[in-house]
Amino acid sequence: MGLIDTTFAPLPTSILADWGQNITYIKTITPRTYDPTTGNVTGADTTVTVKGVILRLNPRESEGLYQTTDLKVIIGSSELGTYYPTEADRIQYTQAGVTREAKIIAITSYRGDNPVMHTLIARPQ
Repeated sequence: MGLIDTTFAPLPTSILADWGQNITYIKTITPRTYDPTTGNVTGADTTVTVKGVILRLNPRESEGLYQTTDLKVIIGSSELGTYYPTEADRIQYTQAGVTREAKIIAITSYRGDNPVMHTLIARPQ
């Protein structure tokens, strides 16, 4: 176990427990496929409740590649374990009393030997 794991791994969990909100993380187990003949979408998902902080994203971040509606979501790794988020995954969150879903479009993971926390850029659908 690296120094970053022993020093920093517990920090996101305690901070997000105090300041975070519940977010449903939707892991894609099998990729979604669309059948244009029937209109059916197939694929398998599993959900995990994680604590996270949702922030407004400044469109000028990352050379202006993002939209004004995109979100920055910071989550720890305690609920996901050694799983790394992918762009096939999604999140569900509550905004103004309404459950919304967003597709993950970019991921930055901070890690030592294991993930410590993840910053996700998500686009509401």
